[in-house]
Amino acid sequence: MTDGDRRNLITTSRELRRLRRRTVSAIINQLHGFDAHEEFSDLLEEAKKEYGLTRLGLFDIDLILWDFKTGLPAAILEVKSRYQLQESDGYAMFDEPQFTFLEDFSSYIGAPAYYIVKTRTKWLVWKVERGLAIRRELADGRKIVLLPLEKAKRYSPRGMVRFIRELVGR
Repeated sequence: MTDGDRRNLITTSRELRRLRRRTVSAIINQLHGFDAHEEFSDLLEEAKKEYGLTRLGLFDIDLILWDFKTGLPAAILEVKSRYQLQESDGYAMFDEPQFTFLEDFSSYIGAPAYYIVKTRTKWLVWKVERGLAIRRELADGRKIVLLPLEKAKRYSPRGMVRFIRELVGR
């Protein structure tokens, strides 16, 4: 069997074609979701300008870990990849308005919030709490928080399984 024959077997497989279509469809759905979020954000900005709505902000929450036994949220999770992690002199840098929102929202609903970053080999976890972040304003006016890398708990994938179990107290 030649390389060309092997390639034809792969590209003509019905299951692989179906998997490829489902993958492309999932990517397209994600892109449409991003587009809808961006458009809604633009509409909010337009409403704020047109009607003087200064008290509104728009934030997304990546994940809410829900405990079906208690009927309550167990944790609020902001999950980042290592590609989204910006490190600066021993600190991880995140968006300040989002951090402040997570602090306030966590307090309001009574569930802890966490920043979770997936690196190549481990998971970094910070519990969002007052006093953890160093707040800064950049020259371009953006506000950031710096979270000390030394205060991040480090977990292996197996350790993350135990961390999740601990969040629901079992």
